[in-house]
Amino acid sequence: MARQVRFRVLDGVAIVSLDAPPVNALSTHVRSALWHVFQRIESQSEIRAAVLRAEGALFSAGADIRELGLPHWAEPTPRQLCDLIESCSKPVVACLHGQALGGGAELLLAAHYRVSDAGGRLGLPEVSLGLLPGAGGTQRLPRLAGAELALRLMVSGQSIPAPDALRLGLLDGIVEGDPASGAVAFARKLVAEGKGPRPTRDRRDRLADARSYQAHVAKGRRDLAQSPLFAPHLIADCVEAAALLPFEAGQAFEQDAFDRCRAHPQSLALRHVFLAERRIDKALLRREDGAFKPTDPDGRAVVLRMRKALRAAAQALVDSTDMDAARIDAAMVAYGFRKGIFGGKPDPADGAAIMRRLVAALISEGAAVMAEGQVARPSDIDAMAVHGLGYPRRMGGPCRAAQTMGLIGLRSDMRGWAEENPIWAPPTMLDEAIKQAAGFDAL
Repeated sequence: MARQVRFRVLDGVAIVSLDAPPVNALSTHVRSALWHVFQRIESQSEIRAAVLRAEGALFSAGADIRELGLPHWAEPTPRQLCDLIESCSKPVVACLHGQALGGGAELLLAAHYRVSDAGGRLGLPEVSLGLLPGAGGTQRLPRLAGAELALRLMVSGQSIPAPDALRLGLLDGIVEGDPASGAVAFARKLVAEGKGPRPTRDRRDRLADARSYQAHVAKGRRDLAQSPLFAPHLIADCVEAAALLPFEAGQAFEQDAFDRCRAHPQSLALRHVFLAERRIDKALLRREDGAFKPTDPDGRAVVLRMRKALRAAAQALVDSTDMDAARIDAAMVAYGFRKGIFGGKPDPADGAAIMRRLVAALISEGAAVMAEGQVARPSDIDAMAVHGLGYPRRMGGPCRAAQTMGLIGLRSDMRGWAEENPIWAPPTMLDEAIKQAAGFDAL
């Protein structure tokens, strides 16, 4: 395996370079290499400061999403690595270029000082995967930027450019020219001026005005009152904990919140869609201007078939049950669709039973599309539903939603419904998924 972390010492300054293309993901191998490098930095007396930088187009896109499906992080965990960097007895300067996202941004927060080139961006987009920062980010970011900005960044998942990050206290400087050279010069200046480490965990200035801090947390909670998402509410809890608890206790609070998010159906669904978007054939779904769109003609043909199946199932509910059009529209909107099938004004309703039938019809049609070779796998069906039908992303698509419902129970229901209308006949794909421990994910 190619060396993914490079290390050299230049006139007393250790230069640590991430080199794990294409996005410098913080995989187990990369974390382990960084761990050993920073242990060396700590033990070698001739090293007086360290610079953490990266090769390639960006600093780091964060954790390897595939590891999120494992029961536990392999050690060193991202949090352990950030704690090790922060506890270094020599000043550590993080050098941002391109983007630092998620765990990559948490590495920056754990460093003692941060510089960037003018084009750098920093963000914590974990919420888009139904998660929250789990390497101390919910505790360090409020210490550097206060509650209002910390909540805004973590709840929105948006990144901010280096000039704004400097103004808001997340950076110590913007360097001109080569960012690595500027970071080394910054580190040498620290040494010359006798400035040592500056652990973020010890910062209290942004927490000092307890009344203002809690007011921002309370406003954040009010803004989230109607949000159907799970993770943002726990982010607010963690930001509050940053001011109320000692750092170690706050980290334990964050870890519990992160574990709850990772096990939540929303996170499973959002991570599923993220991976599905990257697996699907570009002849079906293509990314344009930051958004995924069904292609013409192949992708649009699949979407049209699924839309017809959804409408047929909704009409069958109206014709054969006591469900009226308004209740079906209400169920779809409550579930997360932007609008219902019939276009009327929805009335509030408990729509679990309705959505169970609509999801089943989409699975049946998706299975037919897959059997005919128009899509390659069940996750393709989910990606097309999200981007073609407006299926709520947090539900993961019909196949992912069916796994959350329970495949065996859904098949049993479909067998009964098929006596009313063959649109609900259980497909062979469902039988095959039930045989696998991983369900549709195994097909």
